[in-house]
Amino acid sequence: MVKTLPKDANIERSDRIAFRGKMQSGFGNYAAFMYRPEIISIAHPNTPDFTLRVRDEISASVRAQMNNSQSALALSFLTGQKTLLSKEQRQQLRLAGLAHIVVASGYHLSLVVSFARKIFGKISRFATFGSALIFLLLYIGVTGFSPSMMRAGIITFLSLWAWYFGRKFHPCRIILYTMAISLIMDSSFITNLAWQLSFASYAGIIFLTPLITKFLYGKQKPGYFPSLIIASISAQLFCLPLTIYYFGIFPILALVSNVLITPTIPLVMFGTILLAIMHLKPVVFVVQKIISFQQFIVGNVASQSWASFDFGTGQGTVFLIYLPILAVIILLKWRTKHSFRPSYELAESPDYGKIYLC
Repeated sequence: MVKTLPKDANIERSDRIAFRGKMQSGFGNYAAFMYRPEIISIAHPNTPDFTLRVRDEISASVRAQMNNSQSALALSFLTGQKTLLSKEQRQQLRLAGLAHIVVASGYHLSLVVSFARKIFGKISRFATFGSALIFLLLYIGVTGFSPSMMRAGIITFLSLWAWYFGRKFHPCRIILYTMAISLIMDSSFITNLAWQLSFASYAGIIFLTPLITKFLYGKQKPGYFPSLIIASISAQLFCLPLTIYYFGIFPILALVSNVLITPTIPLVMFGTILLAIMHLKPVVFVVQKIISFQQFIVGNVASQSWASFDFGTGQGTVFLIYLPILAVIILLKWRTKHSFRPSYELAESPDYGKIYLC
């Protein structure tokens, strides 16, 4: 049996733990593993982690006002604390194709940038850039610098920086730049599933979404829900081979569950923040009702025996799915004549309240 840490160890983020034991070669994302290790010491950093204290205060406040399952889901949306979810909750989310929504990443950062834009957008470009950058750093500090958050943070910063100077990145360039920067920081990310899924979903959104949108709507701008459906399809398609390879599961109803659940996430995040600050019973009631709706959808989708196919893990042939996806991209690009080269008419617009992220 593998040794676990004692309950009174008081382990927190940024702590350093020294073990003694026999090291053996690892598997998957694990470089090595140690059987029955002996804990030598637990060292706490001299510099206090302010953002960790903020996260813990928010968690304690929210958990005191809702039951465990609801507070775990709310906090996983807001701070990415998916470890709070029970094993059953994680399995249901996986079967429903919603495992990605409890991982703090680009979607969460886009909400943070939108918040900064609405408050400071009418003041100046510098105020928008500065406030967005501060909010990003605070949010990343609260959630932790995970591989998916690192990808999202680098891309968001580069996009904000380019927007501030009236420029835009070509999608290929910003992906390559972000990959290079993140791998320079930690080369082991290349085998990390969260890192791979994060880039796959982002690539689907920036490459396939504009092609489908232009093919269906031409020069017109689709509404919120059509845009959400198109983005969900694009992200799901690019993540599909990785999902099947690592989990062996093909969630058939993933698109349906994503369309129903994703629009409610910002409401839960905003309500959770209000709960942590104000302790208002009407807000508790509303947040609980929204989470109950989410749990109803996830539970019903996951309980359907036909909601997912089991292909078995480690099947390398599933990556051949990218061939027809590539063919669809080429066909749509040819039909729509869409150019991925950035147009600076938008980037140089005097409307400082808008940030055009690639």
